Amino acid sequence: MRTILAFVLVCVTAGAAVAQTPPKNREEYMQKVLQLALDGLQNARCGSERCKPATADERKNPPLSLSETSMIVGRGVFSGGAAYCGLPWQQRNFRPMMEYWTKEKKKNDRQLALIAIVHNIMMEQIQSNFVGQGKCPDAIRKDVDSKLDFKPQG
Repeated sequence: MRTILAFVLVCVTAGAAVAQTPPKNREEYMQKVLQLALDGLQNARCGSERCKPATADERKNPPLSLSETSMIVGRGVFSGGAAYCGLPWQQRNFRPMMEYWTKEKKKNDRQLALIAIVHNIMMEQIQSNFVGQGKCPDAIRKDVDSKLDFKPQG
């Protein structure tokens, strides 16, 4: 458990690089990640076509809640760690997570695009932290492996 907490700390440190100024708290951090995802929305697919850019209303009232964003950020952290450690993150985490948001939570194509973007932002942040670090340490691999399988919360 301590290893994974250290791993998450790495994420928070790396995630601060996402923002121009470090966030004051978790809520502000989630808002910044969500706004960054909205900035890139037009580069994603909404169903069979490219998404339209985020509207002013979406920026004020994002299509995902901060608690939803937090859950997705966490899964992106595990995917980033899994990619670093050579674990099958797509099959065990990303695809089941997207299926959950699609089937259980009935998110629309635009929301699903944002979910994928948020996940990717965190995954890339974690992976960039490990560039040049060498092989994944066994302790991190074991912790990530034990928590990689997506399970819906509550």
